[in-house]
Amino acid sequence: MSEKKVSVVIPCLNEEQGIGFCISKIQDVFDNEGINGEIVVVDNGCTDNTINVVRSFRNSSIKIVNQPNKGYGNAYLAGFKETNGEIIIIGDADNSYDFYDIPRFLDQISLGNDFVIGNRDIIEAKSMPFLHRYLGRPLFSVLLKSLFGLKISDSHCGFGAIKKESLNKLHLKSSGMEFASEILIKAKKNNLKIDEISIIYSPRFGKSKLRTFRDGARHLSLIFREKTRLI
Repeated sequence: MSEKKVSVVIPCLNEEQGIGFCISKIQDVFDNEGINGEIVVVDNGCTDNTINVVRSFRNSSIKIVNQPNKGYGNAYLAGFKETNGEIIIIGDADNSYDFYDIPRFLDQISLGNDFVIGNRDIIEAKSMPFLHRYLGRPLFSVLLKSLFGLKISDSHCGFGAIKKESLNKLHLKSSGMEFASEILIKAKKNNLKIDEISIIYSPRFGKSKLRTFRDGARHLSLIFREKTRLI
């Protein structure tokens, strides 16, 4: 297991139902694997009980970062600034990803990869809307492969691991869901060593924040904009 410090960054917007399960799993992994780790929870404008659930853990390894400017990318960018780890894990707060898989991501980083992303090989019933599963997911993966040479099966999986030094090279800027496209495209442009591992995708707790057509349009806009740029 990696001896480097690990930071897990979790963006939150009203995730009171799932965040506690996520934190419990991460702490179990840290304890069981002897990982020197921290959990960075980004409050992205929560109006429910999410932050109280986080505070109830009373653990010094948990850091709460306030980012009132809503947006998936905004939340991650704010969280990244507060990390002290050499390896950063990204993942959602809705319990759709199994944080018990963290050691598998770290193993792939230790093998020399700079960025490891999940491939949702097993999608449990009611985990992903029909349009996302059979149109958006394959479409964007094919686009990124054909335009940028990215050989990733599931380009918009939200569970992954990246070296901090590699992340700092990317100069990420996206404020919304298109952040998922930007991080992969810029990783490729910066010649990072990218790999993927199979994971299970489970039904989320709470209400989804995805807006299919708006978010899809933002992804497409960023993809074609980045295609016209060298770096």
